[in-house]
Amino acid sequence: MADAAGIAVAVVRPLHAATLRYFEPGGPFATAAANLVGTPLPAPLTALQSGSEVILAWLRPTETLLLSETDAPLRELGERLANVAGGHLVDLTGGVEALRLHGARVSELLDRLGSVAMALPLNGARRGRLADVPVLALSVRTGEVWLAVERSYARHLCAWIDATLADFAPSMAHEPILGDHEAHG
Repeated sequence: MADAAGIAVAVVRPLHAATLRYFEPGGPFATAAANLVGTPLPAPLTALQSGSEVILAWLRPTETLLLSETDAPLRELGERLANVAGGHLVDLTGGVEALRLHGARVSELLDRLGSVAMALPLNGARRGRLADVPVLALSVRTGEVWLAVERSYARHLCAWIDATLADFAPSMAHEPILGDHEAHG
């Protein structure tokens, strides 16, 4: 975890990820998925957290990203949706990394990493480029932003965040977000 200049950044571990891909937002698969997670699927450019601690984020009109810090909710959802027509749950665990950021200067950090468009309201989800890689930024808790990135880009994004944190507080040493033993990709 990096903690410098009023910003704390941590890799979310463990992280379980999946995507719901469906043909119709109001079709049988999307409806069944919403009923199982106990909340409607997110509207465009929004994210929310279900009662089962699953974060849902809108990706496109027929795709929703699911993130959880435990495997049970996504595993159960996959089992219960396996035979529902009109869509599929695709397990992305191991292919996606997430960073949890909080602190007073998170918006400034996101701006410096390359995307003013990543400024988020609570329950917002925005796709864009940070550190010149595709990232999904989402906010489901006040004062906290998650960055979801393909695992192969995680080290690059973390290095940019580390360098930017060093610029914010040059006299403050901080631990790198990813140590060598945690490196992926």
